[in-house]
Amino acid sequence: MTKSIPYARQWIHEEDIRAVVRTLDSSFLTTGPEIEKFEARLCQLTGAGHAIACTNGTAALHLACLALEISAPDLGLTSPISFLASANCIEYCGGKTDFIDINPLTLCMDPEKLEAYCLSNQPPRLVIPVDFAGMPADLPAIRSLAQRFGFAVIEDAAHAIGSTYTFEGRTYACGSCAHSDLAIFSFHPAKTVTAGEGGAILTNDDDLAFRLKTLRNHGMVKNRELNEEHGPWYYEMETPGFNYRITDIQCALGVSQLSRIDEFRARRQEIARLYNKAFKDDDRLILPPQELGKTACPHLYPIQFRGGSSVRKKVYQGLAAENIFCQVHYIPIHFQPYYAKKYGYTKKKCYQAETYYSRCLSLPLFPALKDEEVQTVIDKLSALI
Repeated sequence: MTKSIPYARQWIHEEDIRAVVRTLDSSFLTTGPEIEKFEARLCQLTGAGHAIACTNGTAALHLACLALEISAPDLGLTSPISFLASANCIEYCGGKTDFIDINPLTLCMDPEKLEAYCLSNQPPRLVIPVDFAGMPADLPAIRSLAQRFGFAVIEDAAHAIGSTYTFEGRTYACGSCAHSDLAIFSFHPAKTVTAGEGGAILTNDDDLAFRLKTLRNHGMVKNRELNEEHGPWYYEMETPGFNYRITDIQCALGVSQLSRIDEFRARRQEIARLYNKAFKDDDRLILPPQELGKTACPHLYPIQFRGGSSVRKKVYQGLAAENIFCQVHYIPIHFQPYYAKKYGYTKKKCYQAETYYSRCLSLPLFPALKDEEVQTVIDKLSALI
């Protein structure tokens, strides 16, 4: 029996452990210097002007929508191939959620379909493109449409820390907000960089950054004039916020992990190359996207079986029997009962997303995965198909 191989797993180094222990021995376990250090490193990595760390990626999306003042009856659009939070964040704020089909060559939101939607329907207030599996969405094209139709853009880069794209001869990091109003990251253990849990919102807008920091901390505001008039303890709340604060313990781990992001990216890319080399001539398979001008830090390796769902199920179960655990990313969000019942969305709404879902499977991909384990996955999958 094969040693258990999960589809994803964190890679914790001795220095990560030491960083957390140092924080446990310090004066701050939360709202301390490690948070500011983590946020500064995220700005350094992406080039964004501000980073606001918070409890998780879902909270990051919620805060981003709140900062943009999304509310009823605002319309928000996102990709159907993503985790639930990419759509739920619009619902949290009272908005209406709809979905734009993916481009099968990128597995990200199709800008042409977004343009067609804007021309034939009410233009949205917000669009949330998703950098799926680490592949950057076509952010410049979506930004151009935003300027034309007047919507805001939140880049859901939960999968894409360390990924880059090139536009007009210049390279941009995912999360830079060069072609979005806001961007978010997730630091769940399955992601490239983990803080145990955690998220962050990035922006180049000073006003949005101030609003985000306020909303993250109960909506409380302190300033020099108020403190001088009343005393250093004084604060005011003009709007209800949330306790979406992250801890110094988590950020200490995040800072340590960020110091190894080049290593993480290189290893993830190497594993993807091993899979690509093994499967490139197999016409029963469709490999993950590889776009010119985009350098993915792969979060997932989503393969597709031309034989469809029956082959996918057979392979999933056969690999599980060998202790190799894959995953499906994702069930299209409009399939979920909440969205189907509320908006009447059917299972024939987004053809490309639904076709992809019917035959996709994410193979194990994480930096601690050994070459011999990759080969085991390749051999077992090849035997099953």
